[in-house]
Formats: sequence, structure tokens, C-alpha cells
Amino acid sequence: MRRVVLMVILRFGRYAILPVVALACAMVLVWLMAIDRYTILALAAAPVVLSAAPAAIALGLGLLLVPSRRDRNPKLDEAAAPGLWLIWRELDRAFTRSGRTLLIDADFNASIREESRYAGLFKQHVTMTVGLPLLIILDQRAIRAVIAHEVAHARLQHASGGTNLFDFIAASENVLYYADPDRTITGRIAHALLHSLLQWLEEEYRALSRENELCADADAAKQVGRDEMARALVLAEAGSVRLAELVFAPLEKELIGAVKAPTPPFQRIFNQLGDIRAPGPLAAAAVAGLEREEDPKSTHPPLRRRLANLGFADIPPVDEVQASAVDQVLAREAVRELTKRFDDEWRKTADAWVRVDR
Repeated sequence: MRRVVLMVILRFGRYAILPVVALACAMVLVWLMAIDRYTILALAAAPVVLSAAPAAIALGLGLLLVPSRRDRNPKLDEAAAPGLWLIWRELDRAFTRSGRTLLIDADFNASIREESRYAGLFKQHVTMTVGLPLLIILDQRAIRAVIAHEVAHARLQHASGGTNLFDFIAASENVLYYADPDRTITGRIAHALLHSLLQWLEEEYRALSRENELCADADAAKQVGRDEMARALVLAEAGSVRLAELVFAPLEKELIGAVKAPTPPFQRIFNQLGDIRAPGPLAAAAVAGLEREEDPKSTHPPLRRRLANLGFADIPPVDEVQASAVDQVLAREAVRELTKRFDDEWRKTADAWVRVDR
């Protein structure tokens, strides 16, 4: 039953609430019709009908009328990111069938989502987000495999489901923001209806997402080759560990008791790029990732399971990263603007945090 509900929400997003709204409306209609013929029974049912039905209707309308949130990450056209657009077009057989948007964010990650307005009645729009740290630390070969993995998610129809689920959850939480459970009866009823639903829904989705990751790895391997996909997984795992050790962990320590914002993240990444990609520590980080146990709260399976899914019992031989993909897939001006933008945004946040901490 859980998987059925999950599939409905993955398909329709916030519009999956419509059956609940219809049921609430039918409940009110039946109650009104029963007042004349079954007055005593109708009066006995009045507390339930007059509280649950309006709350369900209000909840449904709130979900349906919440506006979509726009992504504030910078968009890059083909002039700013010629290499990324070229790889995407090469790997995506459905490239011309719907609109495409390329975003760059500050995370060491990549993702893809499909959006279609009004329960899928209109043409889909595909948005791929690639993290700038990923482009700086990995090379073009690895980035090509990463994009193949994201394209596989879209081809296997994983992307639209995740977007719809997060849209449903965000809209639900937005309703609770306006109908405070601590102050309103409607909020209490909505919280009771949504809390347990969202909790097990997220658990079910995490399990499904881990399965989807393995399917996307296998599908991408058909495009770029099994060895290339495994190499990208190993480099991404090890790169994230080294990035945390050499950049973000020291940065967090420096922020404690700081009187002004320290050197921002991207300036540090470029300054320590050689150390991050040093072959010995990078290999050790990959081995540590291979020994890591599966996290039930993660949407991604561990490295060992992903490599085994590709047919590798251990870490395969991995060529060293010789050159950053960022120099090959983005225009130089775009790189300068993006690094400045992300560092400036981080510095503003850090300055505010330092002022509060004084």
C-alpha cells in the first residue's frame, strides 16, 4: 500500500491530494443530504464532518495553490558552458523533445529534475544542476560519466518522480507554516494527517532512490563504458572526502571564535587543488569509502554496492586526474563570475554568523 501511495505522489506530485479533496467534498455532500432523513445520525456525525472535511479541503486547496519555488542558482547558456551542453546533447537522445536548463550550484554533486505544470498536462522541462566543485576537482572524463548518470535518471523516469515528491512535501510543509499546529485546529488536523504520511513516505522514497541510483549507474555504463562509470564513482567518492578534510573541516574550525570571515571555500579549493587530488591520499579516501557501511537515511547506496552493481568486487585501477573539467567545459569568464558569486554569498553568510557569535 505504501508503494502504491508513493507511486501516485511520484506521478502527480501535489496534485495527488485531489482524491482526498474529492472525498472530503463528498463527505460534506452526503452529510447535508442526510440531515433531513437521518437527523440524529447526522447530528452525531457533525463534529467529525464539520472539522475533518473543511480541514481536508483547506489542505488540498493549500497544496494546489502554493506557487512553485524558483531556483536561484545561476543559469548557464551554451556560450558560458559549451562543453557541458555538448556532452548533454551527445548523451541525451531526447534532448530536442523538451526544454532544457543548465544550472550551476556550489555543492559537490549533480542532479537532474523534470517539471511539468498542472499534473503533467503540459510539456516537460528538464533541469540539470552541476556543482562547481565537481567541475574543479574532477576531469572531463569523469564529468561525462556523471552527466550520463543524470541523463539515465531522466531516461528511466526517475527525475520527475523525485521532483513531484519534493514538491508535495514542500507544499505540505508550507500549509503547516500558514496553519500553525500549535495555534489552529486546522493546523492540528493537517499535522496529524501529514506527519505520519510524510515520515514513512520519505523512508519509502529513500529505499526507492537507492534502487534508482543503481539502475542509473548501469544504464550510464552502457553509454560511457563500465570502467569509466566506475572511475567516476571512485573519484567522486574520494574527492568529496578530501574536499571535506582539506577545505570544509578547517573552515568550520576557523569560523569558531573568528572576528571576521576567513578565506572563502572556492578560493581554498583552487589553492589546495593539488593536495585534494594527490594520488596517495585520494586512493586512501576511496578505500575508506569502500569500507563504509550503508546509511539507511541516505538516498545513495554505498560505494561498494555501486561498484558491485557494475561488476567490480574491489576498487578498479583509476587514472589520475590531470586537468580540471572546469577549464574545458566552462568559459573562463563564467568560471570567474561563478567563483566570485559563490564566495561572495558565502562571505555574506559568514559575516552575519560571525557578528551574531560575538
